[in-house]
Amino acid sequence: MSNRALAFALTLCACAATPSHAGEESIRLKEGMGRDVTTARCAVCHSLDYIIMVAPVMNRAAWEKSVRKMIDVFGAPMSEQDARSIVEYLGKHYSVSEAPAQSIQAPVPARAAMTMGVTRQTD
Repeated sequence: MSNRALAFALTLCACAATPSHAGEESIRLKEGMGRDVTTARCAVCHSLDYIIMVAPVMNRAAWEKSVRKMIDVFGAPMSEQDARSIVEYLGKHYSVSEAPAQSIQAPVPARAAMTMGVTRQTD
């Protein structure tokens, strides 16, 4: 093997052995009981910014449903105790309120409304 090929192979191995966190080190959830288990279990499958991104439309019931889906549908590796801790943490620190979530309706663009036969309301 030539020196150039050996150097390339060693560089490739070094890069492959270095863990990649895709920016996770900059995302830090709010302090509180359950943060560590939430960080550990949720970051296995997705970025923690998912939590921050969806929080404005989530309440405790929505977090319960979401965590259930992660376990039952996607096979998230966590115990029932971990799931309860995560729901409790997210419900306390990343929820809009305990009031029932209102349905969120995105505005339908005019062109899509015409093709779907939807009548748009204007304010």
